[in-house]
Amino acid sequence: MAEHVDGASPKEQILEACRRDNVELFHEVLNDLKDKSKEQLAEFLNTSTDTMGNHLLHICASYGAYDVMDELLNVEFLECDPLNRREGETPIHSAVKYANEREVELGEAMAKMLIDAGGDPRVKDKHGRKPAEICTPRTEELRGILTKEEYVLNEGLKSADVHPDDDDADAGPPSDED
Repeated sequence: MAEHVDGASPKEQILEACRRDNVELFHEVLNDLKDKSKEQLAEFLNTSTDTMGNHLLHICASYGAYDVMDELLNVEFLECDPLNRREGETPIHSAVKYANEREVELGEAMAKMLIDAGGDPRVKDKHGRKPAEICTPRTEELRGILTKEEYVLNEGLKSADVHPDDDDADAGPPSDED
């Protein structure tokens, strides 16, 4: 199964896992790096880019690699809004382009996942465009989702006092017993 990646560096393997949505290969690479601290692992993942300067989340979004994206976003200290070198785009921009050019539903699902993980739909690319502004008529529903999310962030409607590194951030709403 993995014979085509024998001799490939961890960076080459992780890029391949992102291109092919290969969760098994993704976990093999992480397993090979298990002696690293969480910070070192995140540093490796945050600095791994392809020849075009796309980060791992851009690659996942460009190839429709939903499952590997989901795994990546579970990594502590992962940067979820890196800008790619060529266009200065976030992974959300890449997910929108995927929805515009390939599968609308999958692109939309990836954009939502990135936003849920802390991606900011207000970030503009080198051309001054936010992800919502590159939507096409085909992805009008996605434009609405992104625009609504921008509004929520601008109005501070998300609980700004909850920090992702707080241990109880995922505790959910208080129960009736409180």
